[in-house]
Amino acid sequence: MAYRLPHPDAAVPKLDPRIVPLALHDLIPYAERYGIADDGYRAQLIELLDNSERDDLFLTVIRFDDALDDWLAGPDATTACPTIEYVAFSALRMAIDEL
Repeated sequence: MAYRLPHPDAAVPKLDPRIVPLALHDLIPYAERYGIADDGYRAQLIELLDNSERDDLFLTVIRFDDALDDWLAGPDATTACPTIEYVAFSALRMAIDEL
């Protein structure tokens, strides 16, 4: 299936790898694709995935579960103004919950 956003506003900006922990760099393309902060747009995108895409997303992201926990539950979790990288990775984690 061709990748298609549910709405142009759903696009995740290009993420800065310098802000993402090194242990999570392999997930940057996934966060840029699926890390949509808006719950509705993210759910629409997840609905468009076929079984192969769902499996790839889940199996890839779950391998980084501990590293995601370390970052997303760490000091950045309490900042008043999270980075776009932090938000995208948080949304990526939420996308997994919607599979």
